[in-house]
Amino acid sequence: MLVDSSHQYPRHASRAVRDALADTPVVVIQGARQVGKSTLATMLARGAEDVISVTLDDPATLAIAEADPVFFVEQAGRGLLVIDEAQRAPGLILPLKATVDRDRRPGRFLLTGSADLLQVKGVGDSLAGRAETIELMTLSQGELARREVPEDFVTWVVGGVEGRRFDALDPHAVVAGGYPEAIQRSPARAARWFSSYVDRLADHDARELQSGGYADHMRTLLSLVAAGGQSELVKARLARGMGVSENSVDAYVRLASTMRLLSLIPSWGRSSRGRIARRPKVGLSDAGLGSHLAGFTSAKAQTLGGREYYGALVEQFCALELARQRTWSAESWELFHFRDHDGLEVEIVIELADGRLIAVEVKSAEGVTEKAWRQLERFRERFSDRVITGVVLHGGTQVAHLGGWLHVLPITSLWQA
Repeated sequence: MLVDSSHQYPRHASRAVRDALADTPVVVIQGARQVGKSTLATMLARGAEDVISVTLDDPATLAIAEADPVFFVEQAGRGLLVIDEAQRAPGLILPLKATVDRDRRPGRFLLTGSADLLQVKGVGDSLAGRAETIELMTLSQGELARREVPEDFVTWVVGGVEGRRFDALDPHAVVAGGYPEAIQRSPARAARWFSSYVDRLADHDARELQSGGYADHMRTLLSLVAAGGQSELVKARLARGMGVSENSVDAYVRLASTMRLLSLIPSWGRSSRGRIARRPKVGLSDAGLGSHLAGFTSAKAQTLGGREYYGALVEQFCALELARQRTWSAESWELFHFRDHDGLEVEIVIELADGRLIAVEVKSAEGVTEKAWRQLERFRERFSDRVITGVVLHGGTQVAHLGGWLHVLPITSLWQA
């Protein structure tokens, strides 16, 4: 018999949620289906007094929320009301706003949603100034290793990289992903779980969120994105693969993003205008889901034919680990990529609040040569007015510190540092 193991893992986002509840009336835990939102909300609610927890997955509860939303949002009185899958009743948002405007006590509402609440049809207000959203992704490698202290790679690099040994990257960790339900299964059973997961997302959730034929192409869109690992969003390529017009691709991508199934990394530039104009990189929000849809296994990572895709998948894996850590990092930073028309490309660019940059190249191979950091050197020369730290992440155990600004580190340092 399978046991839900998600509660056995620490969730490092819990501190961010607790901090938000301490000074904000409405807190939203947002993430894809089955990443552990309900489990985290339940865990946090146990420590509070006068808690009422409801789920809108229950038809009777949903009916009450839709019939009398004012009563529904007031039912906890001066306690905490936890509403699971809040996107199912967008009509609650305006009454919720009204009651918060009358009583600004922090920690009044904890909502979870498997869709971006601001993008759900029928939501009448953004709750700006009244709500804080915490993004919950699938389990990080630190959480899977049951590290009680959250991994924080950016803070570690900024604070001065200390010399130590790290493990080599296990390809299985890349292709397994971090869905709590999938990782406790055998590879064959995990494949069945992923197939069922995608079917239900496309056949039910997508149709519920968006009327029209958008859901008909959801499987195809996710499979096409998975096939690229982490790559630039080329709408013409997606349109050809889906058999739709290029103008329609935006709507499909927007729906998948609303469902928290896609990870979009904008292009870095000196100005926000330049970032908007350039193509973002797109990948699925979990490397395990991407591996499944691409039909990729850890065994294929060792074959000559599988190495190229594995390289793109490892880049996605590293970007996702960093994206998870943004939720709890001690530093404030944003995640980008960079490419110009002269062939200069940096896979991951981390911009700190004070303008410092960490430029990261990812290599799936277990060893690297000088060629691995040539693009980082060019990037540093191009933007010589910025303080830039270079990092080469690779699949082996080699550690080197070069020139006072460049670090060669194992990929596992992302969570073992």
